[in-house]
Amino acid sequence: MNSQTLLGLCCGSLIQADFRGLAEAASGAGFTSISLWPTLFQGALEAGLSEADMRAILVDNGLRVTELDPFSSWLPVDMEPNDMAAAFHAFGEDDFYRIADTLGARTLNIIQQGKTRASDTERRDLIHDLCDRAAGHGLLVSVEFLPWSTIGSLQQALDLVKAVDHPNIGLNIDTWHHFRSGGTVEQLATLDASRVAAIQFNDVEAEAWDNPLEETAMGRLPPGEGASDSVAVYRALHEAGVSAPLNVEVFSAELMTLPAPEAARRLADSMRSVIQRAA
Repeated sequence: MNSQTLLGLCCGSLIQADFRGLAEAASGAGFTSISLWPTLFQGALEAGLSEADMRAILVDNGLRVTELDPFSSWLPVDMEPNDMAAAFHAFGEDDFYRIADTLGARTLNIIQQGKTRASDTERRDLIHDLCDRAAGHGLLVSVEFLPWSTIGSLQQALDLVKAVDHPNIGLNIDTWHHFRSGGTVEQLATLDASRVAAIQFNDVEAEAWDNPLEETAMGRLPPGEGASDSVAVYRALHEAGVSAPLNVEVFSAELMTLPAPEAARRLADSMRSVIQRAA
């Protein structure tokens, strides 16, 4: 990571935009890549865009897809109907491979949302086999940790990645999840960079909300506008030698009210400011 880092925009940061609106807003703000939710891809098809249309939109806007996110149905879990991940849990492995084969992508990001009866060994084996299959579609599997999940911290995710012991797996470090799970800047500075597959960058409020699920969905802050010292975070990742794609992911009730191009510019400007100060 350096001052010339290419920036990606996670699609959930512009939840008010459709596929074309996301691409045009991201490109207009200077982002070079986007992440993609399966719901957004499905919505584009239902709105009348063809797969060829979506490829053309990416090309016209100078964008590529980095992450396909989030994949939760890799693991059998007890999912509550009102769980915020329920909509994503409806998508299976082949749905993600269709997107990858159609638009290209770098990583398939997995999460564990909900309780499972699978043992640690079974979970490890499921991920190992997934890594084999994903490689056939040009995808690197990334593991994202969530503070309320069984995979709830940087160390737990790292232990899982090591246990899977597959060349096609790495960590996805969301900085909001890292700090809300009790993580530190020092942990990031001592990372084994070869274990990091993706970075989702954002900032946190000084005081955590009572409901972490509500906060993660609506209360994140743009980089440099919160309490996590984004400049120190960026420097720590640089010192660790992390070269994984950096995507800005800010789920913010305030940004959701703005036109997509304006929200994208604010996020790009905030991230560039962090990078410039870190340099």
